[in-house]
Amino acid sequence: MLIFSDDFARMQNYESYTKTQHEQKQMKYKLLSMVESAFGDSYARLKPETRNAIDMICFLATDKGFVYAKDTYFAEKHDISARTIRRVMKTLEEAGKIVKAHRSSSKHNGRGAAVYFFVNHPYFAHWTTYFGFDVQADVQAENAEIPCESKDEEAKKVSTYSLPKNHYIKNHFMYKTIPFIKGVPKLINQTFKDVFKDSLRDLYIRVRVASQKVCQSVSMTLSKKDIHSIAYESIHALFTYIKTRSMSFEEQCKLVYRIALNKFYELVQTADKKDKEEFVVVTPRKIVRKEMLPDWFQEKQEDKDKNKSESEESVAVVAEEEEIAKMKAILAHYA
Repeated sequence: MLIFSDDFARMQNYESYTKTQHEQKQMKYKLLSMVESAFGDSYARLKPETRNAIDMICFLATDKGFVYAKDTYFAEKHDISARTIRRVMKTLEEAGKIVKAHRSSSKHNGRGAAVYFFVNHPYFAHWTTYFGFDVQADVQAENAEIPCESKDEEAKKVSTYSLPKNHYIKNHFMYKTIPFIKGVPKLINQTFKDVFKDSLRDLYIRVRVASQKVCQSVSMTLSKKDIHSIAYESIHALFTYIKTRSMSFEEQCKLVYRIALNKFYELVQTADKKDKEEFVVVTPRKIVRKEMLPDWFQEKQEDKDKNKSESEESVAVVAEEEEIAKMKAILAHYA
């Protein structure tokens, strides 16, 4: 899921849950105990630097229930590798203790830095409603421990080398996800499938209908890249609009169609204007030479023109006399 810039600004400006230092301390211990329960006995075997990094992560999440600092930030602060931080967060995510999202990148339309929401924080219900997280997290209070019988002494010992690795074992209740919507571009799927679910296909079809109408009206073809880009912008505009207003699905389809239609027409007009500017015919400039010619050259040129005109006149006279002679011969024949 992507968190856009305006949403992230609202998250940062949201009122802090902890008001005093004592409340902040109590909340940190609550989140820290959640982390310890996720790791189990292996938490005590973590390096002190790693535990200090986890303590800092919990402390930063006390105010608003999420952490958005990069993995490299915690790694540099506590002299550990960024891979260690990612491994810790992955363990918490697989245990259903945190939910991971990504900020939208300012350099491209893809994913940016990760944002981790703590399930046990009181604000998690608010962020779930705001972003529409589709998770089934265990947010109930811890149950009392149920005593169990001691292990049978005669039970056969099994080598731990034959056991599967922990990161291959997945709790399917924690990993409930929505599959990709067929016929919808990958980026639009990644960004909006959690919001619109199966309705995303119908919204994308409305955008394609708008592109076909524009192509038929102007007799041109739009590239797949342009169609996907405008589809992303149109559905994002719809997503921003419905945050503050309630709309039926039919109204959403009509709105995304109008948005896409206007954007396609703007794209076509811009491309047509650019083509006209590129194909402007520039007439070559006629060069007129204005230097002075010598007198003898001008006289010679005038003599050439005079002789040419006289020769043309003489040829015309000869041709006229020949025509008269032919006419006289024809008349004498008939006489």
